[in-house]
Amino acid sequence: MAETLVTGGSYLLELGTGFDAQAFVLDVSELDGTQVLDGDGEDFQDITEYVQNIDIQRGRKQVLDAFGAGTMFVNMQQPNNNRELDAFNTSSIYYNTSTDQPGLGPLRPIRLSRDGEYLFVGKVTSYRQQYILGGLTQYVVSCADDIYTLAQAELPETATSQQTSSARLLAVLALIPYTGTTSLTGTPTATLGAYDIAQDTNANEYVNRINQAEQGRIFCDREGTLTFTPRIGQTIEPVTVTFNDTGTGTKYDNLGVEFDQQAIINSATVTLETGGTPQTSTDSASISEYFKQSLSISDSLLSSNAQALTLSDYLLDPIPEPRFTSMSSTFAALSDAQKDALAIMDIGGSVSLTKTFPNGTPLAVTQALAIEGIDHSINVASGHRVTLYTSQTVVLNAFVLNDITYGVLDSLNALT
Repeated sequence: MAETLVTGGSYLLELGTGFDAQAFVLDVSELDGTQVLDGDGEDFQDITEYVQNIDIQRGRKQVLDAFGAGTMFVNMQQPNNNRELDAFNTSSIYYNTSTDQPGLGPLRPIRLSRDGEYLFVGKVTSYRQQYILGGLTQYVVSCADDIYTLAQAELPETATSQQTSSARLLAVLALIPYTGTTSLTGTPTATLGAYDIAQDTNANEYVNRINQAEQGRIFCDREGTLTFTPRIGQTIEPVTVTFNDTGTGTKYDNLGVEFDQQAIINSATVTLETGGTPQTSTDSASISEYFKQSLSISDSLLSSNAQALTLSDYLLDPIPEPRFTSMSSTFAALSDAQKDALAIMDIGGSVSLTKTFPNGTPLAVTQALAIEGIDHSINVASGHRVTLYTSQTVVLNAFVLNDITYGVLDSLNALT
């Protein structure tokens, strides 16, 4: 059953054992037994009671980083005389007698929820146990979302047509074939060229090249849905959490600020996969002040030099500015409503953060931020902590006809 952390909520960790212990199996189950016709034959077993701590890392920390697989690490323990989780125990309730395999093992589905909302959905990548004589057996379950699945897949040699970045993503997923759920939102900016995909190309590496051309986000959300969003810029995603240190919003206890020359890009060059003329954008004033800080993409999937030039212009970030890049909150300091809102934050969402100061100018700084990455640290003793990694954004208001404030098309209001 779900376990409740006093400062966190009610958590449920379920691991798919590859079978349903109560499912009717032809030539095995008895007609007058307890087994029933089940459907998909997949049973999720509740293993929450054994958990000591869980760490989740999803997304990225910087806008130009590639998205890797989201991960979850679960530490569990049992007394040595309790072998339900033991991979050698053929009498465990998790043992799959129909296949003569342990139910707990690699590539089994796993999911973690809090108060009925999923925080992570993925697969087990490794299952390790350590016997400690005279004491406990410890287990470490390593998990990853479906980006890991893409990283294991190789694509066949394929001729492509000119198509949008989201259409190319769907075409690549069909080649695997990918059987998970997908969500493609927004209108893509990039049109990709008709470039052949080489035999045995790694699927995730190619997906990252699609995103390199689009400069959006391709990731698995907290419910395990493979998600595409278009080129990052202004957003109409509403601010769902307002962080501040004044007591009127969600509290944070750790705030990271970046003000770094390494974040500067004052010369960007994009060259198409087929060659062509390298398209370079520069900011001469920034180069004069901060030296040349270059970014180069030499094999872009974009279809034309014009699109390559648009991308090189987009990549310029010539002037360093202090930016809030991460913040952390512990659930012990939050109200139930604040915990609920923070727990379900996802990549691409928008937040507002205010930092106040006792002196100097200004006395407060507020920034609108987009979420690039999310960490959860859940411990039975210390509770639940969430860390968000962010980038700056501009949050637009949805246009409302005849509204005195939102009925004007300008830099802060937009048609949806």
